[in-house]
Amino acid sequence: MKISKTTFINDNKLFVSGIIVAAGSGTRMGTVAKPLIKLGKKTVFEFVLAAFAASAVDEIIVVCNDKSAFLPLIPSDINKPVLFAEGGETRALSVYNGVSASNKKNGLVCIHDCARPFVTPEIINNVIKAASESGVATASCTVTDTIKYVNGDTNTVYTPERKYLLSVQTPQALIKNIYTVSFALAKKQGLSLTDETTMAENAGFKVTYVESSKANIKLTTPEDIKTAKAILYLTERGDMTL
Repeated sequence: MKISKTTFINDNKLFVSGIIVAAGSGTRMGTVAKPLIKLGKKTVFEFVLAAFAASAVDEIIVVCNDKSAFLPLIPSDINKPVLFAEGGETRALSVYNGVSASNKKNGLVCIHDCARPFVTPEIINNVIKAASESGVATASCTVTDTIKYVNGDTNTVYTPERKYLLSVQTPQALIKNIYTVSFALAKKQGLSLTDETTMAENAGFKVTYVESSKANIKLTTPEDIKTAKAILYLTERGDMTL
């Protein structure tokens, strides 16, 4: 699909909606939803909210299943409007609900999985800047492990060269109209895509990959909580920066 980015971008500053996706069930974590897990004195959600509040976004939209669990965690002096959207049956539908709740018809949406507590304002701003210039951008990291592509019998099919591999993270930012076109096409095709960049690529848009931090980890299992607490301990000691 050939669509010029000038269709979506003008010389004025884009209104940016920061969308925090916090609607996951977190079944692999036990009984506590990942956004509400405590890391030190703060919840995962509070870490993410603070980063977005200090970033270039104009509004923050929290996508969750229980608004009452998150409202007490929002400081009264936060400097950005905070809206809420209902979680959907899938991550893709949760993101769609968040995008639909935006105050602006046009602009840019910056989507982040709340399961990544160590996102920084710098990462958010770098992704927003790249997306405002190219249409679609994502945080990413180079891969240092050797990756094997195997079949169902766990036989190696091939070993891709690491220099061509990237680990894709969130935040991911898109011009809102690009998101809308991409979502509609994926829905029409009956595709269940795992993230917004894959959805945009499916619609023919090129993605800009922005170097992020390896500390921007995703909390999926209890082991990841131990890693997150270690990162927090090292940063508080000054032995590590996010």
